[in-house]
Amino acid sequence: MVDSVKRRELLRVSVRWPLTIKTESGEAHGETRNITGEGIFLYCSERLREGVVYTMTIQLPEKRIEATGKVTWSNLDHCTSLDFNPAMGFYFIRIDEDKDRQSFREAVIAQCEELLRQRREAARHTDSLPPSEAKGNPPSDGIAPNTQLPRN
Repeated sequence: MVDSVKRRELLRVSVRWPLTIKTESGEAHGETRNITGEGIFLYCSERLREGVVYTMTIQLPEKRIEATGKVTWSNLDHCTSLDFNPAMGFYFIRIDEDKDRQSFREAVIAQCEELLRQRREAARHTDSLPPSEAKGNPPSDGIAPNTQLPRN
């Protein structure tokens, strides 16, 4: 198992895939927020206990996969705001079946490729702007161009 400092150094891919977690009381629904090869950062509708192993189904763009893992941390114990999203770290122990592992890898790679494509487009757009706009100066009509990447 990788220690917590090394985990922070892993490549993280921002992705929002729906998921369902099997709990003692039924099913909890959530969504991935970012993902690494070792685990995910997720929002969940239910409090999951740290250190407990859960089975989840992740809905990838092309198919569903089953994974088993452990909640490694949660921000729920430090919650003081009413406008709060419960977030947790989930460390993968096992992804079922070889084809599910392959589907998971392919979905993460596809997401990385899409993010790179969007960055290239944004850079190409910036390169084609007049020098005053490319530096962030508003155009003469006072309306600044929208150079942000679209949110998923």
